Amino acid sequence: MKVTTERTPNCSAIVTVEVDEDQVQSAMKQAASRVSKIRPIPGFRPGKAPYERVERAIGKDVLRDEAIDHLAQDVYKQVLKDENIEPYDAGKLEVAQKEPLVFKFTVPTRPVVTLGDYRSIHMQPNAVEVTDEEINRVIDQAREQQATIAPVTRPVQMGDLVTINLNGGLEGQPTVNREGLEVRMQAQGGTFPWLDQLVGGNAGETRTINYTYPAAEGEEKGKTANYTVTIVDVKETQLPELNDDFVKSVSSLETIDQLRTSVRFNIQAEKLSQEDSRFADQVVDAAMEQSQIAYPELMVEDETDSEIARSKDLAQRLGLTWDKYLQLASKTEEQYRAESRPIAEKRLKRLLTLMQLVEAENIEATEKEIDMEIDYRAQEAARRGERIDQARRRLASAESRRDLAFSLKINKAINFLVASAKGEPTSGKILTPEMVRQEELARQQAQNAAKSAAPSPTGLITDPSQVTSENWPRGLDHPLIPGQEKQ
Repeated sequence: MKVTTERTPNCSAIVTVEVDEDQVQSAMKQAASRVSKIRPIPGFRPGKAPYERVERAIGKDVLRDEAIDHLAQDVYKQVLKDENIEPYDAGKLEVAQKEPLVFKFTVPTRPVVTLGDYRSIHMQPNAVEVTDEEINRVIDQAREQQATIAPVTRPVQMGDLVTINLNGGLEGQPTVNREGLEVRMQAQGGTFPWLDQLVGGNAGETRTINYTYPAAEGEEKGKTANYTVTIVDVKETQLPELNDDFVKSVSSLETIDQLRTSVRFNIQAEKLSQEDSRFADQVVDAAMEQSQIAYPELMVEDETDSEIARSKDLAQRLGLTWDKYLQLASKTEEQYRAESRPIAEKRLKRLLTLMQLVEAENIEATEKEIDMEIDYRAQEAARRGERIDQARRRLASAESRRDLAFSLKINKAINFLVASAKGEPTSGKILTPEMVRQEELARQQAQNAAKSAAPSPTGLITDPSQVTSENWPRGLDHPLIPGQEKQ
């Protein structure tokens, strides 16, 4: 065979193969034997007819096409081996010429990542602060949950719960007549956009409402609504007094100071977690931007498919069909896919960078770490209602252990980058799942205790659940050949 291979910058190998004629003839004889087993030649047992008789009965062109189909498989395998091509997915076959036979294979190859000087990345996370206003907002929300509704004799104010009788509607539409309708007086997001016109009214008072919808207000834009509204009664929300008794009624704490300390700690922990995630993304992106990353176009398409699948799963969890989800987003599927593509491409480049870092730093996941992760996830599954023994068996399968090892290594790589960027020692800094569990336990204990001074969380970001088997790029575990089903 005469083989010419061209490698493209976007990780494709274009291989042109001129097949020796004796190979073609041998393949045609094998094809004749196969065909004559299915369509026996009169006077001969199935598969035993001479080639010449089969050719006369079936036709040379049919036999050649049959031979080409099978020969392409064998030639493709041989080319991959001889040319040292590592395919990401099945190659595309083109029969460039039948006589002499010339195959042209276009093979998407595995991505190539050349890391930059990631150890030169130096940055620090943003400082996290908790303000008194934030603490008061959380406490006020707790008070609102314990609030009572009581009638008042004063005029209507924003925030009140008002019962109204309503008659009228939007021009050009049927009249609405509702009695005993309860509405919350809200400046934004209220039942009606004209509720502020009821402010100052008293129970028993009737008001005429005229409201023209803004030009950007959906189907009602530019139209005028006319209503006659009678205020039936007015109620206000009465918050419980903020004292130690309130604290005891909503928590296991004793005093307002303890409650404020607990709330401060919780807000701080949440902010630190968010900042850890943001900072980790920033550091990974810095390493990604330093790197030279080449990958086949098919990988982006596959990752875009995964993004769409995640969105469809979200729609299902929200109780929506995919069409309804798209309708609410005011997008066609083509538009949604186009918008998902840049997200998918960045996700892919991040992951390829981290995978290369795992290799460069010889990051491993030990069998003990995998066992510990299986134990943790099995307990989580049990809390969700699954039998723990079944969860363990599912998680302990060879494929699951491989996926868990992958996710653990990726998270170790993230932590390596974060530690390096902060200037912290990276030797011994690659965190194990047990270290993370211990920190989580310490946080929970600190929250429950809610002592006068909240401990400062360490900000570890390792969480093996962040990277799932869905993150494993399809096609990187074994090569495919034309005709095989995609795994």
